[in-house]
Amino acid sequence: MPTSTYLIVSAAFQDAGDTTRAIALAAALREHCPENHDLKIDFLSCGSRFESIIQKAGFNIVPCQPRVQGRSVADDLGWDFPEFFGSEGIARNFIEGQLEALRELRPDVVLHGMWPPTSLAARLLGIRTISFLPLPLHRASFANGLIRDLPDMIPVLTRLPRPLRQWLARQFSHLMIYAPIFRQHRLGAAAAACGWPNEGGGPLSLFDMANADLNLVNDLPTFHTDYYDRLPDDIVITGPLFARNYDTVELDTDIAAHMRNHHGPSVLVTMGSSGTKEFLFEAIRALIMDRRDNWNAVVLAAPAICSLDEARAVANGDPRLLLIDRFIPAPVAAALADVVIIHGGQGTVQTAMATGTPMVGVALQVEQQTNLDNMMDAGAGIRIQRRSWNSYSIREAVKTVLADPNYKSCAVELAETIRAIDGARTAADYMWKFLLNE
Repeated sequence: MPTSTYLIVSAAFQDAGDTTRAIALAAALREHCPENHDLKIDFLSCGSRFESIIQKAGFNIVPCQPRVQGRSVADDLGWDFPEFFGSEGIARNFIEGQLEALRELRPDVVLHGMWPPTSLAARLLGIRTISFLPLPLHRASFANGLIRDLPDMIPVLTRLPRPLRQWLARQFSHLMIYAPIFRQHRLGAAAAACGWPNEGGGPLSLFDMANADLNLVNDLPTFHTDYYDRLPDDIVITGPLFARNYDTVELDTDIAAHMRNHHGPSVLVTMGSSGTKEFLFEAIRALIMDRRDNWNAVVLAAPAICSLDEARAVANGDPRLLLIDRFIPAPVAAALADVVIIHGGQGTVQTAMATGTPMVGVALQVEQQTNLDNMMDAGAGIRIQRRSWNSYSIREAVKTVLADPNYKSCAVELAETIRAIDGARTAADYMWKFLLNE
């Protein structure tokens, strides 16, 4: 049994959700470290505007190549859907940067999110790996009900009634693994150039690029009961990761005052760090559409999405809207809101769930759509299809959620379920069992 462990944490730290989940896992591992065991944790970063949050949590940051602005994953990787990387050269630079750093640091184990350069580099060097993912990336989950509705990006079929779409998804979700995003050609070529044994530099499977020796899925187990017993033992569903101290953290005075609306409901709008300005602007237009709507809204215009001036121009000086570009403790703000307008990122959805706040959301990709579908099937809100995400449908959905108390009661039930599960502690237990069993 080892008496010391050196852990490197590496993820897409340009993404707020991945950053907060990585911090939560590292903090839980540190908190539950066995007595007389020497644990060292460093975060490996190419650059991120969230590095101060990592440092505030008490973790050291080791810089690595290539250096990036860290505003968003899409910008830094040159995202060119369905390819994660804008070119083979960009992908190779990231893999080589991880290889160089890991060779120098020589950790015992690497903890990574959905961040292929780290996963590939660690495995090339024979370093043990732990991953944290929003969903179980395994063929068994896709073949047995992971996808709750036809993906929004499928043309024509998304116009079918939802019950029919759900039936089709159940029958044919196993075909999702043949979608172009599941085969990354540029990453495969870059990996082969760095020594990965994919013959001829062929495409890498989404399943393979994120695979680790231990795979932690940070989601509610109840959302995965259809196929949990079909997953391999190295995939475990630990429960959600979210900030549990939201009732002891204070919002900035102006935000708190604006959300404590004495004349009507309060709305929080946040598209995380991976939304789009078009989706955010439609939400703003929905909230200012009718002067008779007596809500107050706080709108987070994250720098990764748009500038504060751009968002303010769309809001046109409406006093009901407070637009900010500060990083705020989202659980605190969500707890004060009567409804949250969101994209479907796991952290954003789980934060609203944990505070018992109903949601109106839109998904940018399949994982986000699954998060929102699970929320909607639980009765805690409404997912609007991408093609229908416009100011009229958003306003109508918000008013529907506010008018029907069932949405709130279902959201409260979800909150009780989430808060009964200590996802961080469960994950820490699995990680320590893995670390101490060499």
